[in-house]
Amino acid sequence: MEVYRYSKSELRQGALRQRKSCSKKFVFLRSLLISKKLANFLRLKNVKNVVSYNPINNEVHPNFLISNDVNVFFTKINAQTLRIARSKSFKRGKFSVLEPFCGTYAFKKQIECFIVPALAFDKRGYRIGYGMGFYDKLLQNSKALKIGVGFDFQVKNFNIKEDKFDVSLDYIITEKRILKCRR
Repeated sequence: MEVYRYSKSELRQGALRQRKSCSKKFVFLRSLLISKKLANFLRLKNVKNVVSYNPINNEVHPNFLISNDVNVFFTKINAQTLRIARSKSFKRGKFSVLEPFCGTYAFKKQIECFIVPALAFDKRGYRIGYGMGFYDKLLQNSKALKIGVGFDFQVKNFNIKEDKFDVSLDYIITEKRILKCRR
């Protein structure tokens, strides 16, 4: 498989432009399909504590069908890292992301699964995000399952150049498939 010839910045800009061009209907309908696959997958893996996210910029909405039996935590930007909190109240935080307003914080070792957004993925599980490294810092040294969710067009047929701090995912779930990542 060939390595992408352009910089991460160029790939990031193109991927964001492509995703932003999707209609609200496209995002909603495919998010429902992805959420259903994700909920079934979590049930099969018997996951009880999961970290998810609130979407921005036409990201997949992963939380539609997650069971009430699952404790869903969300990320909150704290300086240069992400904290994990469970809350029913949200407010706009940094980058206009809905973040837990108050609630219970969790330790990374309590989490069994991380649901991660991206602008692009490769089949090895490496991803392009917004370039701040928040998720890579959060996922580092975690034994939890790492699942990327995105639209099928976000899975690229080339290897994304990874840096030493990049953390690869275990699975990618799209509206068309569940991809076990090859490292």
